Amino acid sequence: MQRDAERAIEWDCAQVLTRFFNDFDQWRYADMADLFAPDGVWHRQGQALAGRAAILAALAERSTTQRVRHVVTNVQIEVIDADTAASLLYVTAYRHDSGAKQADPPRIRAPYLLLVVPGRLRRTSDGWKIARMEMNRAFEFEA
Repeated sequence: MQRDAERAIEWDCAQVLTRFFNDFDQWRYADMADLFAPDGVWHRQGQALAGRAAILAALAERSTTQRVRHVVTNVQIEVIDADTAASLLYVTAYRHDSGAKQADPPRIRAPYLLLVVPGRLRRTSDGWKIARMEMNRAFEFEA
C-alpha cells in the first residue's frame, strides 16, 4: 500500500475516534453509537457493550447533571490493510457532577482519570467504523 493511502486511512480513523469523544461530551449518543460497526463492541466499565442498542442503553444510565470532557492525545493508527486499522490513544477525562445543571464552568482540582484506549476500526460501506474499543484505566486522580 502506498504511503498516501495509509495516511488517508490514518486521518479518517483518527477523525472517527475524535468525533466519538466529542459526541460523547456533547450528549450526542445516537451519533456516537453510529460510529460503531453494526457488530462493534465497546468495552466500558467492566462491560462489553455489543451493538448500538446496548451502547445506547448504557449511556441512558449516565447522570444528566454531570459535565465531562475527554481530551484525546497520543493518537496512533496502524494500518493493517485497506479495510482494517488498529488504534491506540490516551484519554484524559475531566468530570464534575454537583447534582444540578450548571451554566458556569465548574471548578475542579484535577482530572478524573486517564484512560489507555486500544481498538480496531473497519472500513464499511458507510466509511470507517469502530469495530472494537476498550477503555482501560491507567490512572485515577484524587479529588
